[in-house]
Amino acid sequence: MNHLTKPIRAIHFIFLAFLMMIGSHARAYCSEPSFYMSTPNKPSVPYCVNEWNNTHTCDEWELQNYYDDMERYSSDVQEFIDALNYYVSEASDFAQCMASQLE
Repeated sequence: MNHLTKPIRAIHFIFLAFLMMIGSHARAYCSEPSFYMSTPNKPSVPYCVNEWNNTHTCDEWELQNYYDDMERYSSDVQEFIDALNYYVSEASDFAQCMASQLE
């Protein structure tokens, strides 16, 4: 054995220990999903609409504003549903990750 063998073995040991530590920490971390969107609010029916009699006294612009609000609401609802589906997928991945750690 020459005088460089011991330091090289020590460096190899430290390097292997470091790799094992990184590997165990990488496997140990499961990314918990989060969800921050609020439920969209449905627009109110304009005051000029009589829902009971199914009639209205609205001007065209009032109805158009309501229709535009309903289109935005529909779009917001679809975005909310997409976000929920993504959250469910991420939650499933998280659950599988956590379960694999228990094995």
